[in-house]
Amino acid sequence: MPADLTASGDGKIQGRVIDRTAPQHPVAHQTVRLTIVERGASSDLAVISDGAGRFQFPRVPLGGIRVFVLSTEYRGVRYASDRVVLSAAAPVRDVDLAVYEPSSNRSAVRGTVALAVVDVARGAVRVSVVQGLANPTDRTVVVSPRDPLVFPLPPGAETVTPLAGWRDPHIAAGRITDAFPLTPGTVQVAYAYELGARESSLRLAWSLPYGATDVEVLVADVGVRAAADGLISQGSVTGPRGQYRRFSGGPLPGGGQVVVRLRGVPSAKDPWPGAVAAGFGVVLAGGLMIALRRFQRVST
Repeated sequence: MPADLTASGDGKIQGRVIDRTAPQHPVAHQTVRLTIVERGASSDLAVISDGAGRFQFPRVPLGGIRVFVLSTEYRGVRYASDRVVLSAAAPVRDVDLAVYEPSSNRSAVRGTVALAVVDVARGAVRVSVVQGLANPTDRTVVVSPRDPLVFPLPPGAETVTPLAGWRDPHIAAGRITDAFPLTPGTVQVAYAYELGARESSLRLAWSLPYGATDVEVLVADVGVRAAADGLISQGSVTGPRGQYRRFSGGPLPGGGQVVVRLRGVPSAKDPWPGAVAAGFGVVLAGGLMIALRRFQRVST
């Protein structure tokens, strides 16, 4: 449904398209789209940047439950702004769109903070993960679907759920793969999976093909004995669902592995209550990301 641009079209969004690959320069004659999202519907407007890379969308609507997103496709890669909100107090926003030259060289890409949260239920555990990747160059690393990014899963992983940061994830052959571009800076992906525990002891192998500057593992403190090879026990912390044993370490080189060993996992025929699994999926997006940011501050 098209947005009503005549009702209160007193707002304006303007900015520049800038190629930030050295030497930085404005991008002329670039198509810029403005997506207007309101009450479950959306519509698009488009303009062309001028010779200095400038663009503007005048007479956009103010008020109501409405957000705006700017985007452009440059050298085969789509770039988008954060959500923009206009109001009567701030009817004009300046938003620059940063774009970069593409590259297929992944040699500089490294893992940053890797965080796993291990929750224990009768007969199973649920592992929720956030992994960060850093691109320190001033080019976007374009990843081909023929050679995607790979995030291995441990043997026996079930009910694998990509949660955040993905573009088109595929789950097969014991791994998650995706071909999203890596823009300069950092990107994070989050996912979760379950592991059945037919015996009271469980070995969880976490492979990190891109390494990690800092590894954090939180294990629910519910009477289960836990150890993590290569990581140091840091006592207990408050995590997404209560008290957790914290293990940390790093840096870990590309291709490294962390092994978490659990003893005393309770057994049951019903390995993971569906309601608990669904509830944790909701908690993950907030609690796990907050935990990740906290540990990043601690590590720095």
